Amino acid sequence: MSVILLAISGSMLNFRGRDKASKMIVFLLALTFVAESAAYVAAEKFHTNMFVYHIFAPIQLLMLGRYFDTAVFKQRKVGLITSVLGIVVAAFNTIFLQPIQTLNSNFLLFEGLVIMAMALYAFQKILANERLDIYKHEHFWLILLLVFFWSMTYTVWALYAILGMKKIFLMHFISIMILIVNIITYFGIGLVLLIFPKRELKRVR
Repeated sequence: MSVILLAISGSMLNFRGRDKASKMIVFLLALTFVAESAAYVAAEKFHTNMFVYHIFAPIQLLMLGRYFDTAVFKQRKVGLITSVLGIVVAAFNTIFLQPIQTLNSNFLLFEGLVIMAMALYAFQKILANERLDIYKHEHFWLILLLVFFWSMTYTVWALYAILGMKKIFLMHFISIMILIVNIITYFGIGLVLLIFPKRELKRVR
């Protein structure tokens, strides 16, 4: 959680001067910190924190969908439509497949696929703009970090599902992998937001 706080601190530099999409990433970081804090408290008090992620995951998907719409897709509302569909899937999964006291691995795998698909589509839109210097484009780096995070997370959750059923001792190393991926991602987001405190970004069409 300290890495998330570090990322939030870097992102608060000239917060008012940021574009709407970057502000959404900052809000998502803050929400992630709240969710992780709530998960920690719930684990200590109730000996389970799975319900926190049942609630947080669809909200996270909704915010990332709006981020992609604002940063890249603009008028198309691809992220909003996809995210609303994701909320329906999350509700169905919690009610009929994986109750709120269990790990919502089905939805996490679905969320990972959706976010990676939106991120790769966003990459295509960014790279197709020949007038854009991608190395100076804040959202290129943020989306790159999202691709890294969700591709690694998707792989880890797939391994978690397989190894969890077989009760293999490697579960401990999977937890370490998740921690390392989180540290790299949140540190990277904080660094990007620190390097790009204020920048007028060209629209991606």
